[in-house]
Amino acid sequence: MQRVCDYYLLTKPGIIQGNALSLLAGNVLAITLYGFNAWTTLAVFIGTSLVIGSACVFNNILDREMDKRMPRTRDRALVRGTITPSAAAIYGTVVGVAGLAILWLWVNPLVTILGVISLVWYVLIYGYAKRTTPWSTLIGSVCGAMPPVAGYAAVTGSIDLAAVILFAILTVWQMPHFYALAIRRRDEYAVAQWPVLPVVRGVNTTKKRIVMYMVLFCFTAPLLTLAGYTGMVYFVASIALAVYWLVVALRTWQEPNDHKWAGRVFGISLLVLTLQSLLIAVGHILP
Repeated sequence: MQRVCDYYLLTKPGIIQGNALSLLAGNVLAITLYGFNAWTTLAVFIGTSLVIGSACVFNNILDREMDKRMPRTRDRALVRGTITPSAAAIYGTVVGVAGLAILWLWVNPLVTILGVISLVWYVLIYGYAKRTTPWSTLIGSVCGAMPPVAGYAAVTGSIDLAAVILFAILTVWQMPHFYALAIRRRDEYAVAQWPVLPVVRGVNTTKKRIVMYMVLFCFTAPLLTLAGYTGMVYFVASIALAVYWLVVALRTWQEPNDHKWAGRVFGISLLVLTLQSLLIAVGHILP
């Protein structure tokens, strides 16, 4: 049973769940605009989840030496040796191929291509970037912004302005989210020699970047209404949510404990993602 659990955890189910939320948001928005197909929704959900899981498995393989240096990750199966890198590679390949096959057979070629791009980008491009540059967070955000686009394109079979805006919203949201996480884990990233922004440029610079992206999020989130895809309820609510996140960050800026400040920003980011995804999903059917 422990071995089954180890293989399950290799796919990083927490990451899959977070991405599934935004995927369904994009999918439901497209459904309210163009119509519902239950099988397509199920297929894109399962297929994309498997592709994300595959990417996480390969990420675990590549990161196993770094994971030995951090207490938080020392207990992972590849570090403990309960799963070998070759076994994990076979597992990741099977999971990835299964996911892409589902997307190809029961969704559409476009979403399959998005899946391939995301898989390669996360494992190779982001995998290299996070070892070499503090810009890795922005580079990695490409993968994190793909799920709502995939969910949307599963219905439309094309990339239109709504899909581009969904990509932008998730890209901008990720930056404060992951920068705050990087501040909280700065010490262990430094030990592992990950060149994240708080390690390379310092916490204060990272906090300024967080606020900068929060301001940008205030302008990005309501774009779906300006483009005609959602109503005024979405417009007002999305701005209010983004402004709330920004105001909390600014009002607590002088918090002497940077980890506490980052923890608050990070916690609210999860609330923002949840509510923003809900707003995206129902934005078209509300006034």
